[in-house]
Amino acid sequence: MAKAAVSAQERLEQLIAGAKANADGPALNVAGLNGYVGELNDLEAALNQAKLALKAATKARDARLKSVLEEVVKAELAVKSHFGPKSPKVKEYIKTQPRAVKKTGTK
Repeated sequence: MAKAAVSAQERLEQLIAGAKANADGPALNVAGLNGYVGELNDLEAALNQAKLALKAATKARDARLKSVLEEVVKAELAVKSHFGPKSPKVKEYIKTQPRAVKKTGTK
């Protein structure tokens, strides 16, 4: 059976609890260990904030890409409307043409 992974914070908290429960054990700097626990909590909070900020930035980027794509489609339609959809001039403005989806059917 594999051992469950134990975080550094859990190990520190176990050490602190053991030091408080056993007065006859080794002398540990509990205040210093508590400082490490606080530091780890602060780092975890900062990490969570960074994750939320990344999620918000990704959402904003996706929304902006969607609006830009809509503008590109409008511009492409304007070019096609002006020159005609099959005009060779359209290729000068529009890099790739959307391809029709081929339907494969079984009879």
